[in-house]
Amino acid sequence: MNNYIILNADNNEIIFEYLYTVDNYVTFNLKIKSGDFAGSSNFCISKEKIVSIVETLSNMNKDLTGSCELRDYDSDAYIKIEMLKLGHLCIYGQIGGSHQDQFLKFKLTSDQTILNNFIYVFKKI
Repeated sequence: MNNYIILNADNNEIIFEYLYTVDNYVTFNLKIKSGDFAGSSNFCISKEKIVSIVETLSNMNKDLTGSCELRDYDSDAYIKIEMLKLGHLCIYGQIGGSHQDQFLKFKLTSDQTILNNFIYVFKKI
């Protein structure tokens, strides 16, 4: 599995890279660019949580309502995807743990079409 570009528009990027799986936990790297700011962070999530994330994102894509949160098991890094009106999304969170020297809090917007990219990547895992 290589890098997957989930979002690349209006000076905003989300890039997903699968790293490895140990036991029941998947580790991947997320790179976020929001305007002039950028950062990356590894996320460790259980396979069960990934199944739940795919289900939640699929329902969001179908119903155009709801939210989904990805939380790293090893730090306080997270990404939250919230459906807004008319199929628009707000994606916000924190890349890197607040205990680290550097971390990035971000907020960006897109439309529901990127949900398919998230779903595709998590299903590949």
